[in-house]
Amino acid sequence: MIELTLLGLHALRSPDGRDLSSLPAQPKRFALLAYLAVGGAGYHRRDSLAAMFWPDLDQFAARRALRNTLYHLREALGDGVIISQGDDAVAIDPALLTCDVIELGRAVESARYEAAVDGYRGELLAGVHFANAGEAFEEWLSRERLRVAALVMRALEALADREQRAGNLAAAAHWAQRACAMAPDDERWLRRGMSLLDESSNTGDALRLYETYARRLATEFDARPSAETEALVARIRSGNSKVPAPPDSALRVPAPTASAQPAPVPVRHRRRTAMLVSLTGVLAIISAVVFHTIRRDRTDRITPRTRVLVAVFDNRTGDSALKSLGRMAQDWLAQGLTRIERVDLVDPRAVFVQSRSVAGDVVDPLTLARRTGAAMAVSGSYYRSGDTLLLQATLTDVRTGRMVRVVGPILSNVAAPVAALDELRSRVMTALASVIDAHATQDLVAADAPTFDAYQAYVQGWDAFWHGDGRRAETLFVQAAHRDTAFTAAAMAAAVAAANSNDCPVVDSLTRALDARSRPLGRVDQLSLQIANARCHGRNDEMLRLTLERADLEPGNAADQMAAAAAALWANRLQRALALFRRVNPATDLEWNTDTTHVAYWGGVTDALHGLGRHREELAEAERLSSGAPLTRISLRASALAALSRPTAALVLLDSAMELPVETASDLGLAPYTDGRPQYTMTPAWIANGVSRELAVHGDTVASRQAAIRAVAWYRRRPAEERATFEERLVAAWSLEMMGDFAEAERIARQLVAEDSTNVDSRGELAGLAAEQGDTVLADSLDHWLAAQPVARVGWAASDYRARLAALLGRPDSAMARLRDAFDEGIWPRWLHQEPALNVLRSRPDFVALTAPRN
Repeated sequence: MIELTLLGLHALRSPDGRDLSSLPAQPKRFALLAYLAVGGAGYHRRDSLAAMFWPDLDQFAARRALRNTLYHLREALGDGVIISQGDDAVAIDPALLTCDVIELGRAVESARYEAAVDGYRGELLAGVHFANAGEAFEEWLSRERLRVAALVMRALEALADREQRAGNLAAAAHWAQRACAMAPDDERWLRRGMSLLDESSNTGDALRLYETYARRLATEFDARPSAETEALVARIRSGNSKVPAPPDSALRVPAPTASAQPAPVPVRHRRRTAMLVSLTGVLAIISAVVFHTIRRDRTDRITPRTRVLVAVFDNRTGDSALKSLGRMAQDWLAQGLTRIERVDLVDPRAVFVQSRSVAGDVVDPLTLARRTGAAMAVSGSYYRSGDTLLLQATLTDVRTGRMVRVVGPILSNVAAPVAALDELRSRVMTALASVIDAHATQDLVAADAPTFDAYQAYVQGWDAFWHGDGRRAETLFVQAAHRDTAFTAAAMAAAVAAANSNDCPVVDSLTRALDARSRPLGRVDQLSLQIANARCHGRNDEMLRLTLERADLEPGNAADQMAAAAAALWANRLQRALALFRRVNPATDLEWNTDTTHVAYWGGVTDALHGLGRHREELAEAERLSSGAPLTRISLRASALAALSRPTAALVLLDSAMELPVETASDLGLAPYTDGRPQYTMTPAWIANGVSRELAVHGDTVASRQAAIRAVAWYRRRPAEERATFEERLVAAWSLEMMGDFAEAERIARQLVAEDSTNVDSRGELAGLAAEQGDTVLADSLDHWLAAQPVARVGWAASDYRARLAALLGRPDSAMARLRDAFDEGIWPRWLHQEPALNVLRSRPDFVALTAPRN
């Protein structure tokens, strides 16, 4: 069924969830669709529609314009949505299109009041204007806006009455304040909200609610609240107020009628399939810094601790430009709540990732809280009235589902909401501390709140980072740091993202800037910055030492354990890595991860086992990976089978992979230095190429060629626009080389070099092909080019390709020298297990000593 959203943010989605964004961008077409969907049951006469929407045209021209508009609507919506009754009338088929306005009314009539309130996300058709709109349309729109607002007020009243009768005054106060936001000039709701707040031990919020209203009256109307309201304020201040039980007729909002009058309503990573774990390992190391930018540097633990979940705040402004404010509110509150000593905060990453189901539906905060074992949930919403922003938060007891505190509304200017976020944080911290009887309420207000535009870029940067877009994340973090030079967290995050992209000059610059600040970093933040620096410069042993120290400071943090395990893999300390991975339970400890299949965990475990030669255990662990990442699961299993000399089983797995779609769950790219080009995460050809190399390393050249043939066949079946991408052609060249088709592989490699002469992968591949065809002149020329590349730009990739080239040219001593360079630059050890060109070195004692796992 097509879903039409008219309240607040306008949207139109097809039954498969596709956004039909072209219609909301056409105001008159969209308004006509809205009228047909909302404007009453049954058919609408074409003459009436023509007169309403084209009053300036004569009847013939207006009918023609209507016919043309209906044609475009049918083109966008598909057959059957708009139905006709002869040539005289049209209607919407309610079985094919649903509208949020209609659903809101149904919710009220069926007493599903929470659903009705949740369904109201702003004014009906807010901001929709089109030329020559007739009075009939404007009158209809005014009536409908009134009707919808009255429905919401009716639902809010029912909710407030219900909770008040049940004795849940905090919840009743919440709904009363929502009603105040809907009807800001109705002093009856103001007084009820104040009384309920006072009775639920929120006297301060009751008085702030009054002061906000009084200040607005004085500023906008040069007036004062009524005598009745002033008297209530005096009673609250004296402690003599009492909430009367709501009579059946209290504040009763009648069912709306047509005659009612309107009321004011307000990575990159390394080469080939060995890199399955490479980038996920980096992300595990680097992303552990995310939460450390908001945690204290402390090791003491006070028990018992109350587990608290902070939800992403709900945008009810109807303005998509303010969408990121919901994440900002969550992040800002999370930063503060970590300062309450008896609070154990659910990782905001887990909440952000799981706040929507796989189908895209919003998951209720209480459901998330129960799923993550939280005892308290902090949730909230924000609204807009003109240039004023209103923020409100609620604290809910997860076990009973009762609201125990209501904070707000807090007002600020739409253009500068950070001060309001800071006040919200302080008041929520105080409210939560009073609920859990915590004594540590120090540092309630941040000393240096960042500017709004800096904070917005910062939050958007983390969203991009958690979803695998490292380049965009780095850009946003750097923007945030430049917009507010005192914003330490933004500079920290920028350094993290830059290290992940091997932008060492950026990391060095940010490190110097942070070291020069007068306010020193906490120990955890210092370690996170040093880890980013060590990672960028290939100092793997130092990176491991630092990650272990950080994990010791935060023993309950699974992200730290994953970071240390990944660092152990990079340092080739595989037994240590395996032990660290075993401390983590992916089912319960990795809920913060955007990849719900936990590829980084299972890939890390299998990578350690592979390097240790424990291939039967490797296969067993690979089979435990979720079926939600089928290509990655096949890759891990086939790699183990190839190492176990079971080529037939490995090739059967590859055959099952050939028809699977490209997989995006594991945040992997295809090549280390693609300079921001679009990257696939996992393709069948990528897997087949890796298995081909694994088989060749173990001496099965026949099966290796069969795997490479599958990779090339998959590539040649791809659509032309996909086949033409840089990354797919690079994998095709690698696979053609494994097939022995050096001439075709060289043709592709030369094209890639011509398109980007600075790309290390394309030049490294061309050098290897030249060596395999006996072209030592070209091979040596490309070797000189690789030798001249600065490590700060290319990391260990140039030494990696030079070692491979020397081995292919029959220069084993030179190959060993280049391998030692690569280790000094921080090479990923797993690569060595999947490079058949190095087979000529594997019997050498110095090769074994260099590459063997370290204890």
